[in-house]
Amino acid sequence: MKRFLELAMMSVLALASAAFVAYAMAHIAHYSLGVARAALREQALVCAGILVGLVTIEFLASKQR
Repeated sequence: MKRFLELAMMSVLALASAAFVAYAMAHIAHYSLGVARAALREQALVCAGILVGLVTIEFLASKQR
């Protein structure tokens, strides 16, 4: 149970950090570089899907050990 809580907290902190960095980069890309918001939104959804997949794989791999 302790391992699960550590993994859950680590995942939450990692995702919160990634969200903050993604927001900052999107802000810079939109306002400084002129990239359209629609393009940024699409890329953010793809990256979120990849992150969810990687976290799920890590969780399932650590459960089998």
